[in-house]
Amino acid sequence: MQKPSRRTNDRQEYSERRAVSDRRHDAHWSSATRIPGWPEQKVQFLTRYLFLVLGVVFFNFSGEFKPTWLTLQQLNVAFGLYFIINSLGFTHARMYTDSTARYRAAMWIDVVLVSLCVLHDPYSIPPSLLVFIMVVLGNGMRYGMRLFGEALTGCFAGAMLALSLRNIGSAEGLTPGVLFLNLFGGIILIYAYILMSRIEASRSELERQSSIDSLTGLMNRRALFDVADQLFRRLGLDKNLVMMFADLNKFKAVNDTYGHAAGDEVLKEFAMILRDCMRGSDIAARFGGDEFVLLLPNTALAEAVIVAERLQAQTVALAQRKQIDLSVSIGIGEAPTHGNDLATLLDQVDQAMYRSKSDGNCSSLNCLGGATPQ
Repeated sequence: MQKPSRRTNDRQEYSERRAVSDRRHDAHWSSATRIPGWPEQKVQFLTRYLFLVLGVVFFNFSGEFKPTWLTLQQLNVAFGLYFIINSLGFTHARMYTDSTARYRAAMWIDVVLVSLCVLHDPYSIPPSLLVFIMVVLGNGMRYGMRLFGEALTGCFAGAMLALSLRNIGSAEGLTPGVLFLNLFGGIILIYAYILMSRIEASRSELERQSSIDSLTGLMNRRALFDVADQLFRRLGLDKNLVMMFADLNKFKAVNDTYGHAAGDEVLKEFAMILRDCMRGSDIAARFGGDEFVLLLPNTALAEAVIVAERLQAQTVALAQRKQIDLSVSIGIGEAPTHGNDLATLLDQVDQAMYRSKSDGNCSSLNCLGGATPQ
């Protein structure tokens, strides 16, 4: 039995996806943190450079600077350090878009630098206060509600601390203009937080629906390819990644004999079997029709064989319960041993599984990493 050439097309499609810089998998939500793609993060880094240049020009050429806590030379050193840190983050983000630690560190560095600018702003109503709004919107709205709330708290704390320190010993103290500016800015940020929470809820639900197979509730093929690239890029950090390809045997006969409604129920129950055999870190997707893919991070091949045997046993039980002729063939492969991307690994596993099917073993389990259990 030979598989159609769709697998070759998928490999080409996947290669084209990888060539496009704005990958959908790079913009998804994990818990309360959003992971934006590289183009979006690049805009943020370039914006930081822009504000850095404006800050250097503002303090060095306004002619109003008066040393308070730091001299102009020391403040320029701070600008230089910020440039170096931002450049290191820029380089790291090009290679690893998914780094919550980097998002958080960059945000707090932004807060510290803007606080220094507010502290040394020569004007009684410091225009540099407005940059706090950019920090909140630029970091929080880009990375989700968790960092949004953190940025909001940090900016309020930084603004109040800077304003308090700059008015120590001053006869004017906090002027009404400064207080109203902070109040107005705070209201804007709180209102933005409320709007953002509603936008996030809608966007999260939309992304969830677009990535889920409506029949089985598993991840769909498009989402599988999107997420897989991120997992394969982590192979240097994690031990390995095992892929299982499951194909239901004689499913077409079930549809032809009992109708598509009965076939849909079989697919739903098989999806439940997959969930029962998965860990929280595993990924299961409906690849198409009666084909399913599982990705198991940090799993030994021997452990994957045990999971596959459990899937086959539960599928046999499902067939007996429904009194239908149904079984499942499963191919197992490991990355990076058998492929460095999903399409390559899928092709290797798929060919091995269908070779075993062509030998007449319709309920096969073919593991590329070793002996195939009988």
